[in-house]
Amino acid sequence: MEQEPIEDLIVIHPNMLRKFMRHGKDYANLLALYSFYLYHAKQQKTNKPLATDEFTRKGMNWAIDRVKKTKKILKEMKLIEVVQYKKYYYVHLFFIHTKKKVGEILGNCKKSLNNSESEALTLKKTKNKTDKARLKPSIPTVRPVLKLWLDYCDKSGIAYTKSNISYWQKKIENRLTIEQQQAVYNAMNKGWKDFYMLSLKDSKYQKLLGRCLMMEKDCDTLLDISYRDKKYIYQFKNIKVTTTAPPIELFNRYGYSKTEVKTAPIVSEVKDRIFGMIKRF
Repeated sequence: MEQEPIEDLIVIHPNMLRKFMRHGKDYANLLALYSFYLYHAKQQKTNKPLATDEFTRKGMNWAIDRVKKTKKILKEMKLIEVVQYKKYYYVHLFFIHTKKKVGEILGNCKKSLNNSESEALTLKKTKNKTDKARLKPSIPTVRPVLKLWLDYCDKSGIAYTKSNISYWQKKIENRLTIEQQQAVYNAMNKGWKDFYMLSLKDSKYQKLLGRCLMMEKDCDTLLDISYRDKKYIYQFKNIKVTTTAPPIELFNRYGYSKTEVKTAPIVSEVKDRIFGMIKRF
């Protein structure tokens, strides 16, 4: 029979003591016999100690009838059961556990605690968002440049509503990031209460969308342009390129459309001129 070790510390829970007390005059006997089984479980390092009635009679210095009567009550209370293995009878104590079982219980407790902490954190975040929503109009998901504009409005005391935000969102739809940045930065520098976008037909960047560059590596299909730290960031379908070269100048020199592949700049001709200008990351 496989005997698994248990934790050294054994405790009788107050709830169990109350159960013993309900049996009136048998309370002392129940507590004594159960403690005897607990002691030998600890000594044998198992939750199924070998403790026959004769062994218990001698150890407790009780009459055999007293042992059997008290043991029967413990079985009826479902605190113990008798398990036979070969010719021996073992007392299985339900409410003490092996190290393995204790580890499983503690693991579940930690998992539950983590889940509770996670739920509490989620509730806290939700509450914070709700509180903020009460203080200002509900703001849909916005692009970083529009968030920058809203922060400027808050600091400058410029009132706005949900309809204003929807209007601003619509204004920057289908616009390259660099155009959004130029419009917002210009309005902020001049202290305006709104930012103004050039019409699409007047935009000098929209015509670059979808074009390619033949650089050290072919840059396929321009998706967006932004400006940060005095550098232009070109996002292509296959690569991101950072350079100080302005968009119009760069595409006039090295740009081509897929319909113009035959006239695209040759890599060997442009490589030396652009070496050091491009920094990839």
